Amino acid sequence: MRLRLVVFAILPVALLWGAAASVASAQTTTAKKAQPSKNAPAAPETGAPAKQTTHISGSFGNWTLLCGKEDGDKAAQERCSLVLPLIEKTSQKLIFRVILTYGPQGRLVLRMDGPTGLALQRGVEFSTDSGGAYRMPFQTCLPMGCKALLLVQNEMRQNLVKSKQATIVVYALNGRAIQTVAELEGLPAGLKALDKKREALAAKP
Repeated sequence: MRLRLVVFAILPVALLWGAAASVASAQTTTAKKAQPSKNAPAAPETGAPAKQTTHISGSFGNWTLLCGKEDGDKAAQERCSLVLPLIEKTSQKLIFRVILTYGPQGRLVLRMDGPTGLALQRGVEFSTDSGGAYRMPFQTCLPMGCKALLLVQNEMRQNLVKSKQATIVVYALNGRAIQTVAELEGLPAGLKALDKKREALAAKP
């Protein structure tokens, strides 16, 4: 089953994930991005979301560059993420969220946030229209949703930059494939901005 989702630049934290069954039955379409919300949360790499103070550092096509750090930790370094949320048209719920960020060891990571109620052992199938195909294993599942991670090697990064669309496939518990198409407009410029922001933060004393 193939779904087409509304692509928003950013959305409020109140829009969480629905069950996989509702994703499979939803009627969706693609629309222009919404105006970014200044109170939108940044996405940590793994585990439960930490309370953060964030700000929008830029908008690049369908992607938003978010930067922030955990509240109350003055010694923590600011971190940035490039975020592409995918919204179900009728319910306006966040179904998937595609995130590119740098991990603690300085390696680029692709993260996929999705709904609960999935066949976790099958992971996420992520493929691009320029020929790349990748399987992302799920790392954690919480009541608000599941997270899959994949280290982005140089070849994969080059493939992403060349691509206009990505296809995301997950599987419901009954084995049904749930397929979604994400528009990657703005990704090359967004990645350059993410790299530039990372270099600037690293140069701070």
